[in-house]
Amino acid sequence: MAEVYLVYRVTPSKSDVNYEELKNEIKKALEPKYKVDKVEEEDIGFGIKALRVYIRMPEESEEHSSDEVENILSGIEGIGSIELEYFTRLGF
Repeated sequence: MAEVYLVYRVTPSKSDVNYEELKNEIKKALEPKYKVDKVEEEDIGFGIKALRVYIRMPEESEEHSSDEVENILSGIEGIGSIELEYFTRLGF
């Protein structure tokens, strides 16, 4: 079965956030329903960072959706904004 690969840019709501704790909260909230491949830090400037979250989910499933991923992410304390940067279909 093919999968969909989603890449989100997550910006914290405040500058003094603990990025390691936020990464762990993201993984904990999404898994095991969604597969989080990695979470990277990206410097924005002035000591502020964004997180780039790489997620896989089944392509044809009524139980999985990018809307649900966004709802889960927006419900995490410390997240200010979420932007879907990239998505593609994985499979042959």
